[in-house]
Amino acid sequence: MMPGVDLKKFDGIITPFSLIFIVLSVVTIILFVFFSIVPEQKSIKKIRRDMLLISNDIKVFEEKFIPAYAKVKKIEQINFEPKFPLPKRVNLDRTNLSELPNKFHSLALKHNLKLSNKKLDLAFLKTKSNSISMLLEIEGRLHDFRNYLIVIISLPFFDSFEKIRINSTQNNIKKFSVDLKINIK
Repeated sequence: MMPGVDLKKFDGIITPFSLIFIVLSVVTIILFVFFSIVPEQKSIKKIRRDMLLISNDIKVFEEKFIPAYAKVKKIEQINFEPKFPLPKRVNLDRTNLSELPNKFHSLALKHNLKLSNKKLDLAFLKTKSNSISMLLEIEGRLHDFRNYLIVIISLPFFDSFEKIRINSTQNNIKKFSVDLKINIK
């Protein structure tokens, strides 16, 4: 026993109601700690773990994508100048359309290509269109075909390529089909 403390004085003060109140208060505090503080601690640990994962992702992003973005920005600032001069575009007179297939044929021969089909879409002549479609079917090597396309682009009356199809055949020879548009007046 503690010296100087008389327990008989406390016997009447602590009633069963007070004892139940104290127990309920302690249980309430324990429940509060268990249901509010402990889950908060778990969520704080989860947030810290997520922050660590995100910071790792940011490091990967900085190491891989920022240098690539910087390279793209440098390339974007380069002024593109084509290697071959593009002529001023001029519309071809409708009366000269009959010479056009022969012109494409002679260009194909100069580039070691065989032009098997050359069709002008004559339905465009009935309209007042400023362009006419033409289909070219060619056989040859891919490198020669590339050079042929470059020459076609440099023609002053060339408008655009609508469709280019490439089919493989034997012995590194390919079949090409080109739909293009020609400016006419």
